[in-house]
Formats: sequence, structure tokens, C-alpha cells
Amino acid sequence: MIAGRASVAGAAKAGIPEQAGFQAELAPFWEQLAMLPSIREPAREAASDGICYMFTNKDCTVCQVVHQEFPQGFRRLEMRYIIYPWPGEPYRELNYLYRPETTLAEYRAYMGRRLTATSTSDSGAQADLVTAVAAEMAGQLVEGGSFGTPFFFHAVEETPGKLVFSAGDVLAMGPLLDRAA
Repeated sequence: MIAGRASVAGAAKAGIPEQAGFQAELAPFWEQLAMLPSIREPAREAASDGICYMFTNKDCTVCQVVHQEFPQGFRRLEMRYIIYPWPGEPYRELNYLYRPETTLAEYRAYMGRRLTATSTSDSGAQADLVTAVAAEMAGQLVEGGSFGTPFFFHAVEETPGKLVFSAGDVLAMGPLLDRAA
């Protein structure tokens, strides 16, 4: 679910062969992701009301661990991305993890099953397609046990057989995710 920019560039050309058309639909979003800036160093301000943006929340367990591992800041790290929601998972689960109360064990438990989500959609073929592409994208994007900044990729079926794609940060995606829930 997480990627450095170098991985994103390679992912634009990756894909499941029998889903070439679907991957072509994703191309504009890989381009958007590739244009996002790198993280140079964390912000030095106070904690940010329970939400992590680029690991700046000093009250968050995950942020604390990242800061311990990278005490000199993020000058050597690239932006990380999260694809969400995974098919079949509670749509607010990832948001729930971005709170000061979240433990590192909870975060690792979520990440540990990130590739095993299944879809509960009644449209079997569409559900299988979305799940397969999500797994393929995750395979391209996952970089070890790194942590991520909330940047969302979201797909909804507007009409049978036609998916609508959106991408943006957590604030931009909030209303869309609320409508989709």
C-alpha cells in the first residue's frame, strides 16, 4: 500500500495481462502520483489533532517510531502513498488507525493482511476485477514495512461495468468516501 516515487514510475507500466484495458484507465493516476513532491523533513510544529500528515503528529505511536528510526528527518525519504479502501474492508478502518491512541501493533496487524481483502459486492466479475487490480497495485506499491502518508486512490462503479476513479488527499477524499459508505 505504500510506495516510493521510484516504485510508482515502474508501476505505471505494470499490470495483469488480461486486464490491460483496466490498467490503461489507471494511467492518469500513476502520472498524478509521480508528480507529487518528496518529503524533505517533518514539520516541527505541535501535534495535529490526531491525524498524521507526513508523520508530524508527535502524539502518535507510529509517528514516534518513524521519528526514532529517522532522527535526522526525511531528507532521504520519498513520499509514500496509501491505496484505500481495500475491497471488502470497513471503509473507515484506515482512518481509525491514524489516531494518537493507535498502537504500532494495531498498525502492523492492519498492514499484515493488506493483500488478503475480499470483495463483498454482488457483482462477481466486477468484484474480482477490482480485487485483482488492487492486489496487483499493492504488489507494485508495497515497500517492505514502511509507513505512509494518507493519499487515497478510490474506485466506484457508477454504472454496471464502468468504474469511476478518484485520487486525492484525506481531506479531498472525505466527502466521496462518506457518500460511498
